[in-house]
Parts: sequence; C-alpha cells; structure tokens
Amino acid sequence: MTDLFSRFEWDERTLSYRRVRWSFQRTLQVIPRIFFWGLLVGGGSVPLTYSFWERYFVSQIEKKTSQLQAYQAQLLLQVRRWEARRQQLYERVQRFYRPLLGLPPLSTSEWEGGMGGAPATALESSLYQSQRLYMEYQSLERQFKEVNARLTRIPCILPAVGPISSGFGFRTDPFTGEWQMHHGIDIDAPFGAPVRAAAAGKVISAGWEGSGYGIQVEIDHLNGIVTKYAHLSRTTAQVGEMVLRGQVIGYVGSTGRSTAPHLHYEVIERGVKVNPQKYVLLP
Repeated sequence: MTDLFSRFEWDERTLSYRRVRWSFQRTLQVIPRIFFWGLLVGGGSVPLTYSFWERYFVSQIEKKTSQLQAYQAQLLLQVRRWEARRQQLYERVQRFYRPLLGLPPLSTSEWEGGMGGAPATALESSLYQSQRLYMEYQSLERQFKEVNARLTRIPCILPAVGPISSGFGFRTDPFTGEWQMHHGIDIDAPFGAPVRAAAAGKVISAGWEGSGYGIQVEIDHLNGIVTKYAHLSRTTAQVGEMVLRGQVIGYVGSTGRSTAPHLHYEVIERGVKVNPQKYVLLP
C-alpha cells in the first residue's frame, strides 16, 4: 500500500533515483487525471474513431445514391422518349400501313397482351408492346414485298413509245379487207425503236413465230397473265430469262403479216386475249 502512493525521482547530486512519497493531496490530484485519460482511451476514442469512419461511409453512400438517382433520371427520360416514338410507330401501323394492305387495325387485346398471359407490370407491358410492334413491322415488310412483287408483274406500261394506230376489237383486215377481230393494239413506232417488257416475268418464247406474228417475244408474268410483242426486227431476250419491267427485250420491225414498222402488243389473261389498255397506267 505504501508503494501505491510512492514515486521515484532522479537525483542529480547522487546520480540515482530516490523514492518520494506522495501526499494524500497529490494523490487526489492525480486520480481524476488517470480516470479522465482512461475514459478517453477506453470509452471515448473508439466512438470518436467509429463516428469518423461512419460519417465517411455515409457520405460515400450518399454520393453514390445521388449518382444513381441522376442516372435513373436519364434512363427514365430516354424510356419516355422511346415510348413516345413507339406510340408514333404504333399509330402509323394503325392508320396507314394496315389500311394500305387492306388489313383491319390491331385490336386492343392484341396490343395490350390479351387474356391469360397479359403483362402484369408496366415494365412487362412496355417490353411486350415493343416486341409486338417489332413483329408487326416484320410482318408488314414481308407483305409489302409480296405486294410489290405482284405489282411488278402487272403489265401497266406501254412497251413502245408512239401513238396507238389500231386498237383492240373488230377492224378491217389490211390484207384481206374483211371485218376481223384484232386481238391486241398496234403502236406506231419507227423501225429499230426499243421494245420494253410491260412487266416483270419469265420469257417463254423468243424468235420467229410462223402464224403471222413474225419475230416475237412472249413473257409469262407468273400471275395468270402473258404478254406478246410481235413483228419485231430482232429480240434481245432469251427463253427462260427473267426480265424486269422496262427491260429492253427487242426492237420494232415489220416481220410477219405487217405492212409497216410497228409493234403489235397483246395481253392474254388466263388464256383469253383482252384489251391491253385496261392494264395500261403509264404511257
């Protein structure tokens, strides 16, 4: 107990430590300091240190949260823009493309998902409608290509440039003078003028034809329609060749039963010769 209240000091004269007893008053002064530093080290510094790191991590979390919120706002803005664009495409399908193809508008159930497997959330609904619109445009593209292919096979242009000198129907035959049926139209054109395919199709005949047509070309348009181009001076098309509308297939001549250079043009619809002018949209 005596050592508890003792301390040692360096004595310069004797060059040694000597024991110095603490007074009770000195002890009362030291004890509060010991208690304070013990409290600070044992109970105060840890909370202070913990508080510092806690504030640091909280600030980092707040920073990341702010960044995420800004990024989320950008995403939402972009999503709204895409949704507006999707709505425009949807309305174009409903008001223009489907009516142009003769199709009815998409029903509400088709657009919103129908019954049973209907989207449950706004996100699922958005994804469903985006996918549905994508599939719709794929289908429209296929159908437009099919329509375009059909249209290119319709003989809607005159195959040569020039006035029609003799129409479809009965007329006086220039060779016999008799009243006979003229199964095509005659286009007055100079010798050597180009003759073009009235529509896309497959060449099924090209060359001399012995029944009065002279040098001629026949094209099967693969839709029940065949066109004939007669009295040519020569052909450029070959049997089996696929030709496009407007492609040169021969040149005007006066071969066969012909009195002067011209093009005799026929349209044969499912085996029946019809007036070519019913198809002509462009001269």
